Amino acid sequence: MRNPKDRQSYSLISAVVAGSTLFLCTFPAAPAEQPLTAVTIKMGDLTATFADNSAMGDKHRAGYNGIARLTHTSQTENVFVPAYAGFNLEHVFGGDRLEDVFEPRHHPMTLRQISTATVELHQSPTPLSSVESTTRFTVVPPHYIDVEFQCVARRGEFFRHGYLGLFWASYINGPEDRRICFWGRAPSELKPRWISAFSEKHGLASTHLGIADRGDIFFAPDFNATLASHFSDYRFSEPFFYGRFRNMVLIFMFDRAEGIRFSQSPTGGGGENPAWDFQFLVRDFRTNQPYGYRARLVYRPFIGPDDVLDEFRRWRRRAKP
Repeated sequence: MRNPKDRQSYSLISAVVAGSTLFLCTFPAAPAEQPLTAVTIKMGDLTATFADNSAMGDKHRAGYNGIARLTHTSQTENVFVPAYAGFNLEHVFGGDRLEDVFEPRHHPMTLRQISTATVELHQSPTPLSSVESTTRFTVVPPHYIDVEFQCVARRGEFFRHGYLGLFWASYINGPEDRRICFWGRAPSELKPRWISAFSEKHGLASTHLGIADRGDIFFAPDFNATLASHFSDYRFSEPFFYGRFRNMVLIFMFDRAEGIRFSQSPTGGGGENPAWDFQFLVRDFRTNQPYGYRARLVYRPFIGPDDVLDEFRRWRRRAKP
């Protein structure tokens, strides 16, 4: 187990970039304490186990961080593939071929419990991209997990094409329906509607852009995090998507559309286990400058698509700074 004295104190601050204020919470420097491998929080209808990227016994593999297990009083089966995780920080990229495509999996993370409802996952600057990141997960009754993410690029040479990209994967445990759904439109359409998107093959039409996303960032011909660089024709109008699991719905909601992209794979979790993924991109970033976003996961019994849309709009009204 890592020595907690090896962990440096850190504090990330709010920023104004290109005339736009980014909502960022300041995280105080962590006290020296014994790091944890996993923390389980039961709150409201949810029971969630949060993990660093070390192995847990013979069921949860090393390299998978974030939410290792998520259940609900109405559905006791884990929505995520037990060996893997959800909200798993997977790639850091800047457009060139990645020497270590799964760098965040391989560099150690530190997990600590902040309160009865909140945990924090921290990763010191990674060896190749030199990105430091902090994620706070807070379980909110009856069926929410609020997420605050911040990152800092400590060096800039890895991102020579002028943008910083991060990619998260959620490996879903054999749902009957492997599609994701979002409020958006096809190229020939003017008004948004419900889109049910499915990628027939890993890396085929795998990423969905927002309506204001120019889609012009650089990817080298041999870029090897392929889900991030192959686009569908759909555009999302609001920054949220959902998928179905048994009698439940799992919703990913974000506080901004700028920099957010949705991605998916029909087999990312192996076999019939899809990956419901997303990206966060920062254009014209600066080194040693913090960037981040807020998100909310919703996991509850499914009522209908319009109820999902209402859920998102209620949260966005409250979440705006």
